[in-house]
Amino acid sequence: MNIVACLHAPPPDPDGTGLGRDDIHALAQALALAEATSGQVTALLAGTSHESGPLQRALVAGAARAVRLGGEDYASVDFHTLGQALASGIKRIGADLVVAGARSDDEGLGAVPASAARHLGFAYIGNVEELAAAGPRAIEVVVRGGGRKRRLRVDLPAVIAIVPATSGLPPASDRTGNPSEVELLTLNDPETTVVRRRTELLGKPEPASRGTEEVKAASELIAALTR
Repeated sequence: MNIVACLHAPPPDPDGTGLGRDDIHALAQALALAEATSGQVTALLAGTSHESGPLQRALVAGAARAVRLGGEDYASVDFHTLGQALASGIKRIGADLVVAGARSDDEGLGAVPASAARHLGFAYIGNVEELAAAGPRAIEVVVRGGGRKRRLRVDLPAVIAIVPATSGLPPASDRTGNPSEVELLTLNDPETTVVRRRTELLGKPEPASRGTEEVKAASELIAALTR
């Protein structure tokens, strides 16, 4: 099973683990599932070379690969853009399962995994506390919601947003380190690095263009947006 663990660059924290918010739990779950299925984990982060600390931490924890998605200043983009960029990188890498911390942005919106799932066309399950293999193309997840837990079978491919279990997880630092270097994956296609509102609101792809059109009425604007 090929598992991609999406990480994000947290604010500087000299005394922290180098991983942001729920990311350490997502990485630990991904590593445990990969070990149980003889699979491998690829850690993925969109950011600059100065923000690659979480990827190095993932290699130390036991990830088989660490890939940094370059090509844009992702610190200033919204979750739509970040989700689309991560989805483009995941398509290049190849994945059966994508895991991410539910609070995988600095605002704590938890929308990045859902955005990535949309652009990948994968099933999306949020508020997941535990993962387990349930066959060659399926996993079993424990989801918390409404004050109770539910156990669900999820067919792959899928994107899973991980939240910390109340019982806690073993720290990823207990695993064997990987001496590999962080790889760089650059997205050169402007359509995969810039998300426009028309694409997000209407779900229709818009070719990269700098052309403009003048409209003089609301009806003309609606007609232009829906063409």
